[in-house]
Amino acid sequence: MKILAATGNWNLFIGRIHPLIVHLPIGILIIAFILALLSRSSKRAGLRAALPLLLLTAALSAVASCVAGYLLSLDGGYDEQLLNTHLWLGIGVAVSSTLLYLLCIVPAGKRLVRLQLPLLAVVLVLVSAAGHYGGSLTHGDDYLVQAMPPALQAFSGKPKTADNAPAYTNVADARIYEDLVAPVLSSRCYGCHNAQKLKGGLRLETLALIRQGGEHGPVIKDSMPEESELFKRLVLSDNDEHRMPPKGKPQLAPREVELLYWWIAQGAPTGKTVKELKPNPRIQLVLEAMTPGKSLDHNEFVPDAAPSAPDKKSVAALEAKGVKVLPVAANSPFVSVTCINATGFSDADMTLLHPLRSQLVWLDLSGTRITDAALPAIGQLTALTRLELKHTAVKGSAATPLAGCQELRFLNLSGTACTPAFLNTLGKNKKLQQLYLYQANADANTLRLLQQQLPKLRIDTGGYRLEQLASDTIIYKKKTV
Repeated sequence: MKILAATGNWNLFIGRIHPLIVHLPIGILIIAFILALLSRSSKRAGLRAALPLLLLTAALSAVASCVAGYLLSLDGGYDEQLLNTHLWLGIGVAVSSTLLYLLCIVPAGKRLVRLQLPLLAVVLVLVSAAGHYGGSLTHGDDYLVQAMPPALQAFSGKPKTADNAPAYTNVADARIYEDLVAPVLSSRCYGCHNAQKLKGGLRLETLALIRQGGEHGPVIKDSMPEESELFKRLVLSDNDEHRMPPKGKPQLAPREVELLYWWIAQGAPTGKTVKELKPNPRIQLVLEAMTPGKSLDHNEFVPDAAPSAPDKKSVAALEAKGVKVLPVAANSPFVSVTCINATGFSDADMTLLHPLRSQLVWLDLSGTRITDAALPAIGQLTALTRLELKHTAVKGSAATPLAGCQELRFLNLSGTACTPAFLNTLGKNKKLQQLYLYQANADANTLRLLQQQLPKLRIDTGGYRLEQLASDTIIYKKKTV
């Protein structure tokens, strides 16, 4: 079994060299064509002497490219028809290059020197066709058309592609899937998950295809983003082989990751607008950044003062623990830290956050092993605006130092056993706007006192009940004879 596994690894490794070596025969054959064209002049006839070596190199590299391409195709996930067309065109290039080389070295072939140029032209046509289908395999069959200027699109007879301008002026009116989520998937995910390139047997062009899933089953579980592969793979370590998009591909921005999380948490709806879903302040920040003409600049969830960039070694130390560290916006020194894939994060690990105390604004410790012993370290994160402590062992006390987090706007204590004394201390966090206490067993008197201290604070204790609809009830009637 070990021998088979090792063989499989070598096949995959050699196959992935295909994109590197496939360009060698292309460049060499172009040079050979140019030399053959120039050597037609008697003054440059000496250039013809270089053709045998060039054609031999082109033939060998074309054969190597075919072998590597075949091994890469065994990895699966490609449209079979496109793959076969690309494969046979590549074999055609390898065979044609070999025949051209033989014509240069055998005595009978030397008498056919006049045919070299037209034969090279035919080979270049084969190379162009093979390259086109290869590009369609990796980027989709409309990859070139998407970038065409409108005039060329009209000339080619292809329908004009839509511009990148959003179809809304106010993000509250945007449809969550059609206007916000689908464009993210289109720009970041369709390249590997479409009808032509079916990685993992998964297509993402429509919600129906997303729900259908791939080789390993469904990729979303309604209202459970932490259990949905579509989200979980976005926040894996950069070096994890299961991370999507894979390392080296354009990655999702932090706000795009947040958007997908919220969409799945809402049940992955379609046809619903943002205002219909009533976004909470956590996602409202992300949505505001997607409003045309707006950005994360000067948003209350991101401090105005700009610190220095976070220390790379400190970030690496956190990522080694499985913690995800992301900038909150492009070129921003502020970062968000989430432990969704690091549930073993404990009180002893809190010292790893200290070097980022000036840059850390969004912290998610949900489901980790932290206790009250972690609260003093959190209190030193002076730039913190958003804090998630749901489903942890945190209880707190009257001496809890969260008052040091004077920029805190959002706090989630759902699923904790927080004490009334701890809740009373939150009155010192004057900028606190949202407090979530679902299943936190907070008593009404404590919350009333806290509300008096912070009149603008919205306290959400959950426990919602949906209105019962007639369609929710099925009435069985006994059939009378």
